[in-house]
Amino acid sequence: MTMNVGQRYRCQDPDCRCEIEVIKASTVAVLNPRCCCGEEMKKPYTEPTLKILDAKPKVFDGVGWTRG
Repeated sequence: MTMNVGQRYRCQDPDCRCEIEVIKASTVAVLNPRCCCGEEMKKPYTEPTLKILDAKPKVFDGVGWTRG
């Protein structure tokens, strides 16, 4: 797992909850970073954003394809 600029990581220890923000991208990373308290750090949960799809995408405009 590579770490990219702007990503945030949070300590999983409920007593610590330290956070870091990546300011320089890593080239190779095998594990999530570790906090100074020793716990693994993970990205905080972000709720997904949903997109409503068109009934007929513009890709099919001008094509003789119809839904059947």
